[in-house]
Amino acid sequence: MMVLAPGANTAVSGARSEWTLECGNSSAFGEYAALAILPVNDKRQPTGEAALFQTTQSWMEWSGDQAKVGCKLNLSALPPGSDRVLLIAYTFSAAGPVSELRSLHLLVDEQIEYRLNLHDNGEAAIIIGEFYIRNQQWKFRALAEGSAYGLAALGRRIGIDINDAHPKGRSRTGDPNRSRTGATGTGFAVSQNHVLTCAHVIEGMSEISISSFEGRYRAEPVVIDQRNDIALLRVMESPALKPVSFKKGFGCDLGESVAALGFPLSGFAGGGVHVTQGGVSALFGLHNDSSLLQFTAAIQPGSSGSPLFDSSGAVVGLVTSTMPDAQNMNFAVKASLLLSFLDACRVDAPQTSSSKTFTTAELARSAQASMWRVEAKNF
Repeated sequence: MMVLAPGANTAVSGARSEWTLECGNSSAFGEYAALAILPVNDKRQPTGEAALFQTTQSWMEWSGDQAKVGCKLNLSALPPGSDRVLLIAYTFSAAGPVSELRSLHLLVDEQIEYRLNLHDNGEAAIIIGEFYIRNQQWKFRALAEGSAYGLAALGRRIGIDINDAHPKGRSRTGDPNRSRTGATGTGFAVSQNHVLTCAHVIEGMSEISISSFEGRYRAEPVVIDQRNDIALLRVMESPALKPVSFKKGFGCDLGESVAALGFPLSGFAGGGVHVTQGGVSALFGLHNDSSLLQFTAAIQPGSSGSPLFDSSGAVVGLVTSTMPDAQNMNFAVKASLLLSFLDACRVDAPQTSSSKTFTTAELARSAQASMWRVEAKNF
């Protein structure tokens, strides 16, 4: 028996491979979490539809049961251009961390064994491993790459739409003491009664509210742009909100200093606004996506929807995702796209061309009144 550690790889017996997977929480699969198999090329661009826990594809077949999931893979029948297959464990609708699975035990062809302890994993999806071909030989590599915002967000990042909701439309069942039945993120005011956040924060949720030290108010979605991960919320029965100002004209420059304000790890890291600093590291997202910019200010789960400010105090982006297997490789929707979205929604957001420079402390004090914690629940 070959026992692998994260990052290690070994050859498999052939193009037809079988594996089984058990987790430490025997009731989790099918209720709280599931598995996905995603064919991609050597640049991790999708080459076909994902095989989800509840569906099959022509090149694979599920077997086993909730306690011990099995799969038969025909790697020679993958969609054209497929150089590898990602094996992913995820929680339905990113409803919580994969740590509740406790541990994973993968057995490939009854010859390769991989054990993964998940107790410290706060992400909502994790790439367990990949089958890949090298010199006409199929191999398996053990991985532990987390995606903080879940399977759907991971799919959007590489260019594929994946529905990670429970197939029966249920939210989490099981542990009655589990306090998180939805998702949290960050939003910021763009008018006196509108807040902007990420679409994936509120996806599939039936009740939305915003809160800060200023109070707590109900909100409802007005327009959701799933492709660009933007959602506009209308806030109900609140006093006039203080909107942010957007950068007018050209966007930011490469290397420009930026700061992200948000509510990361809400309930754990403290209830107030957190600020992190960094720089603009690229003016395109993955695969030359011109709607995104890359930045290095640290973000965590709960940072989704955070505004990204330049040194003049203007919003230059909406924090949307991160690349888990890279250091501080984070992404934000550019302000120009946000303004076009708001214009289409008939929201006249303030813009500024100020050349005045603020310290990060001054910027945080000024922007704090515009910041809101977004809570979404599904009953």
